[in-house]
Amino acid sequence: MIKIKVSEIFTSFQGEGPYVGTPATFLRLYGCNLNCEWCDTDISTYEMLSVDDVAEILITQMEFNNIKTLIITGGEPTLQMEEVKRLIEELPDDIRIQMETNGSLFEYIPEVEFVISPKEDKEKVFENYYKYENVFFKFVITSQEDIDEVISIKEKHGYDKTIWLQGEFSQDGEMADLIRENFPRLENVKLSVQTHKYLNQR
Repeated sequence: MIKIKVSEIFTSFQGEGPYVGTPATFLRLYGCNLNCEWCDTDISTYEMLSVDDVAEILITQMEFNNIKTLIITGGEPTLQMEEVKRLIEELPDDIRIQMETNGSLFEYIPEVEFVISPKEDKEKVFENYYKYENVFFKFVITSQEDIDEVISIKEKHGYDKTIWLQGEFSQDGEMADLIRENFPRLENVKLSVQTHKYLNQR
């Protein structure tokens, strides 16, 4: 029996990134390979559940709430990628699956849309994923240096798809101002705001 470390399962709105506002069920997996100082996610506890049980819980909750979008997040979900692949096989084909990852552990499956938020070795992460159609990039911005790095990566690879820029939450307004000041240098970017926090949602 294949088991997976689950921190929580809940249904809410997607609060950030390309699908902001979309009703979704979230599967938060335990564990992360990074230690970002501004991380806002509590993954201190988990329950070891069988993949079959997780699939049943997800399907039941999504059917009850009339949800068609599943967001697999963490932590870092690619740490349990083999279990995730098995889980996906158990889910109905009409569910849209999105995975939120820092991209540091390269994993790719075509059935899933990836929302990648590079935290370390950003250019390497970008190079691993940018050619895939079902990949979106969301960069956390804490300084002008972060914006400069995004511009450099976009220009180096001739990337013209939309990229989302998200200010670190404790500096949200300040970073929005900084992004706006860089409009003359930025092309095809959108601001991502953690709306669920402002609305006191999950």
